[in-house]
Order: sequence, then C-alpha cells, then structure tokens
Amino acid sequence: MCWLIRIIVCNLGTMEKPARVLHIHVMPVISGSGINTYLSMVGVDRARYEVEFACGPDGPLNDMAMDAGIAFHPVRNFVQPISPFNDFRALRQLIRIIRRGKYQIVHTHNSKGGILGRIAAWWCRVPVIIHTIHGFAFHDSETAFRKRLFIFLERRAAKMADKLIAISQPLQDWGLRLGIGKPAQYTKIYSGIEIEKFRIDVDVRALRQQFGIGAHDFVIGLVAKLWDGKGHITAIDSLPQILAKVPHAKLVFVGEGYLRPALEAHAAKLGVEQHVVFTGFRTDIAELNAMFDLSILISDFEGMGRVLLEAMVMGKPVVATNVGGIPDVVVDGKTGYLVAPGDPPALAEAVLKLALDPQLRSSMGAAGQQRITEQFSAATMVRKIVEVYEEQIRLKLPNFFPGPSLGR
Repeated sequence: MCWLIRIIVCNLGTMEKPARVLHIHVMPVISGSGINTYLSMVGVDRARYEVEFACGPDGPLNDMAMDAGIAFHPVRNFVQPISPFNDFRALRQLIRIIRRGKYQIVHTHNSKGGILGRIAAWWCRVPVIIHTIHGFAFHDSETAFRKRLFIFLERRAAKMADKLIAISQPLQDWGLRLGIGKPAQYTKIYSGIEIEKFRIDVDVRALRQQFGIGAHDFVIGLVAKLWDGKGHITAIDSLPQILAKVPHAKLVFVGEGYLRPALEAHAAKLGVEQHVVFTGFRTDIAELNAMFDLSILISDFEGMGRVLLEAMVMGKPVVATNVGGIPDVVVDGKTGYLVAPGDPPALAEAVLKLALDPQLRSSMGAAGQQRITEQFSAATMVRKIVEVYEEQIRLKLPNFFPGPSLGR
C-alpha cells in the first residue's frame, strides 16, 4: 500500500500546473489596446495559463473579462493623466495584487500601465515580465517636458522587462531610436481581430434609418473615442469641401467622450450639423462598419489603428493618417489612402477620390480584406504571444512545464 501512495504522490508532483498570468491595463474602456488585451487573455489555453486581469474599475472592458471567466482585480487609483498621488497609490495596489497572486508572468499594456506594472512586477521579483507597446504616451505635438519625462520612464521600465512586444514595425523602430529597450528584447506581433465576428449579414437600410441616414447617402465612418488627438475636428473641417461635390455625404462618429459638446458646436458653426451623426458608445462595431461606405482614422498618433483592421476585413476602403503603425496596416494607393494629420483639404481630397469612384472603392476594399484576413487574425496574434510566454518560461523557469512547448 505504501508503494502505491508513493507512486500517486510522485505522479501528482510531475503533473503540469498552469502558469499564472496577470495582465495590467489602465483604463477599462473598449479601445484598440483594450480589445487587444482582452483577446490576449481569452485566446490562450486555460489549462496551461491561468489568466487574471488588473485594471481601473467600473468599465465595459472589465465586464467583458469577468463574463469570460477571468478573475478581475480593480486598481482604484488608475487614472489617465499624470497624478503623483494616484500613481503612487496605484503602484502600491499593484504590488499587493502581485504578491497575493504569485504569478509566473506579468504582462503589461500601455505606457502608464506598463511603467507602474513593470515596476511592481520587478519589485515582487516576478520571473517573467512582458510589456506590449500599443503606443507611447507622447508624440511630436507634446510639450518638451512631458516627452522627456515619458522617454526617461520608458527607458527605465524597459530594463525591467524580459520582452517588449511592438504591435507594428514603425512602433518598434521608434522605440529603438529613442533608446527604449534593446533590439533583442523586441518582437513584433500585429494586433489581431476575430475575423469570424465580422463575417455577418446586416440590414444596412434598417440600420441607417436608426440614425436618420438615407439609403443613398455616402457614409464616412470614424470609430474613436471623442478625445483630443483623434482628428474629429479635422474631419468636420473637411466636410464643406466634401459636400461641395457629394452633397449627400454623412460623417458618422462612433464613440463617446468629453469632446462631444465642442464637436457639436463646431459642426453648427460651419453649418454642417445636419451631416454629422453621433452614435454614442456602441459595441456593434461590425454592424456599423457594414453601413459605412468608407472608414477614416485620422489621429495624431496610433500604435497601429485597430479600427482600420475591423473596417478593412469587411471590405471597406480607408483613409488614415500617415503616423505611428498605420502604414504597417494601410498600403497607400492599394487598400486606402494615407494623409498628414490635421490637414482637412488633404483628407477631403482623399475621401472624394473614393466617393466619386465606386469601382476604386470596391477594388481597394477587396485588397484590404485580403490583407487583413491573411496577416491580422486574433488567432495568429495569440499564438505568437504564447510563443513568447513559452520561450521565457523555458529560460526563467526551465522545470515549470514538463513536455514540449505549445508555442513551437
């Protein structure tokens, strides 16, 4: 009987246990980085990875995670702007969460979540620290002080990470030019989308009627939070030039945010308020994309521009700014057009090329759909992230997983 107990105990000791992974994200909103984080959590093998989530409280991203069975840890002092008091308290909260969780991997996202999360994980001696760069908290229009501060912090935090995942090649190149991390730390993994969720049938006429849009109106969609830096004013400023040649054009803003009153006032000032539609916060992005004739994303900066993937996979041509990682997604002149940020005439000219040429819209939409289907699926993204996890666990915890790596 004793020998049988010994065999059972030995076998139990060698059974594979899941690696505990904590993802850290600051704002609980539905955004490009938020959906990337969500898909990174739900797409892994739950038998091999036990995933948990730390984020600011009270938001739809947290609800999505909990609905998917992911344990959620609120970080109540996570706020978007720099706030020494709140940031220090958030750091303390993260340290408590990580100490209790005894994670093998901490995977951070965004600048503030990445900086505070990596400090907390390093302080708690987490074996594997991964950071995904969705973008940096600075761009060329930032004040010199803020830019220098975040570059300094990103350089220091990079030293605490084992791997840095850049969601586009331009983003990786930019980080290296600024001395953020070393080349060996970087790996490029495109942010993916659940392609199958965008293969749907939509009653476009009925959906347009909900927003007072006619069946023959030319619809320009912009899916982005109503925040500074997303180009909403530029879009409104381009409308008079567009309406001069396409009088039935409608500009549809999908999202919510503090800029809405100012945007409504600006549209009224230009006399185009009847051509601007605000949908508010929506989760039915695929359905809304179906009613667009083209999609625009004209931010001052984007790490990649996830909403472009969602439009292109549905066969929509796009117009986007030539910034950040967007050129990694949009092939200028083939799947859409790239323009400079803050340039209403250039935006209007690009939109008009597509509005006045249905055959061009069709060909660009088809080329974009093929590109996204082949290169930007969520399954491909998750597989590559798991490969990073497996590689680092083999290096840092060589005896943690018995048997072959799932990432190979």
